[in-house]
Amino acid sequence: MIPLDIIHTVSSNLGFDACGVCEAKAFRSERDQLLHWLHKGMHADMGYMERNLEKRIDPTLLVPGAKSVISVLLSYYPGNPTIATQPPKISRYALCTDYHTVIKQMLWQMLELLRKECGPVNGRAFVDSAPVLERAWAQNAGLGWIGKNGLLIHPKLGTYTFIGELIVDIEIEPSNSTVTNRCGTCTRCMDACPTGAIVKPGVVDARRCISYLTIEKKTPLAEQERQSLNGWCFGCDICQEVCPWNGKLETTKCQGLQPKAEILGLNAQSILNLSNEDFHNIFGETPISRAGYEHFMLNCKSITNR
Repeated sequence: MIPLDIIHTVSSNLGFDACGVCEAKAFRSERDQLLHWLHKGMHADMGYMERNLEKRIDPTLLVPGAKSVISVLLSYYPGNPTIATQPPKISRYALCTDYHTVIKQMLWQMLELLRKECGPVNGRAFVDSAPVLERAWAQNAGLGWIGKNGLLIHPKLGTYTFIGELIVDIEIEPSNSTVTNRCGTCTRCMDACPTGAIVKPGVVDARRCISYLTIEKKTPLAEQERQSLNGWCFGCDICQEVCPWNGKLETTKCQGLQPKAEILGLNAQSILNLSNEDFHNIFGETPISRAGYEHFMLNCKSITNR
């Protein structure tokens, strides 16, 4: 069995902010929760959430022979730039180069380093782009607890973190450090959500979520939905902004996740004057490109015209 210290050292040397390990096994309780959420239609039109259900639950179906799941966290907290606090607002996670690219490259580097340290290792890297229950794995690896807003809360890094996994076919000493849920009686995230999307602790109804409405929804927004955007044109950080665990965070040290100067320099007027070419030049390598020019501009105009 590979000592956990080796994994922590490799992770730290690569620049990850936290790392934990747990055994690769099926999560049956999470399966029931996911099925209930899907049955209630809370995934809206995100049909991909219904596919590959068993793979989401069991990592051995994703990586044959999988024995361990290495979970890593990387802070992306950029502070409080104007573009994230004054309409039309952009969620903090989208101000930088697409995190999928940054973290996946770091995870492949981790796999190569593990091969040098431990011998033959087969595995796959995952960053929010495959059927993986990333928050459940991170929680089981001792990296935090699931808050009432449904996000992983790390006691030092808060919620402004990206999660990645490296599922490998070697046995690694598990973290064995469960972090107690420390939300207590606090309901700030639930109280602050303007659309009531957090229907109960840990459960978010995507149909009401501003992030879903501004990013994922494929059909045109109804007038009531447009009125509910609360100044956000891409994503939403409200439930994170009010979380006490985000009160005293340091900004990210990862160079690959620094906010792009071109985005920080935008204001309402310059955004409204963006051409299609401008949009792709500024946002092309960021998560904002997912929304597309027309969807993004329609959101912005709906907000600034009110």
